[in-house]
Amino acid sequence: HCPACGPNRTADAVAEYKETKGDEVYRAYCHRILRCRGCEDVYFSTESWFSEDLDYKQNPYTGKHEPYIPTTNTFFPKQPKREHPVWHDVLETSAPNLASLMDDVYGTLNADLAVPSAVAMRTAFDSASETLGVDPAITFQEKLDALQTMGRVGSAEKQILIALTDAGNAAAHRGWRPSPAQLQTMIEILEGFLHRIFVLEGAAGALQGSVPPKPRRGQAPIS
Repeated sequence: HCPACGPNRTADAVAEYKETKGDEVYRAYCHRILRCRGCEDVYFSTESWFSEDLDYKQNPYTGKHEPYIPTTNTFFPKQPKREHPVWHDVLETSAPNLASLMDDVYGTLNADLAVPSAVAMRTAFDSASETLGVDPAITFQEKLDALQTMGRVGSAEKQILIALTDAGNAAAHRGWRPSPAQLQTMIEILEGFLHRIFVLEGAAGALQGSVPPKPRRGQAPIS
């Protein structure tokens, strides 16, 4: 599990250190410095097991249930749970403050900080609406109404964004802790909105400008 390449990578153990804590009841650790055979990055792993965690599994060859002690593997640095999208550099150019806030969003998501992640996403949406010219002093509902009046969101997307802002408000003010699946939904809503507004609109305009005009009726097409 390379933090750069992801899982299913082969690595070489550059160094290894084993330790045991306890006597009759003990916890054992095997610490390794690993070097990825793909990208050649160096990272760390700890494999641990507890002597009392005895379990049984079926031997695929004999069919018998045999005792074993399951192990737990942890890696450092961890593989990011949510990578920056490929269009993040466009956001850094067009809306640098918003891009910085999105850095905080991905940082809290990758650190498993559910409540700060939800609040950060709400804050990022707030910054996006302000970048689009919405009054920052009004409520989130009023901001969504203003975006719809400005033609930046339709009625269907407005309802989706209401779910995002309501979730952020609940995390910020009512102690609500979203699940990983709910955080996944929230970040997909936010990324979809930002991608359409700050990336696709400009790309679509550039595409439209490069498309040859439709020939007039009776006019031969340009070869």
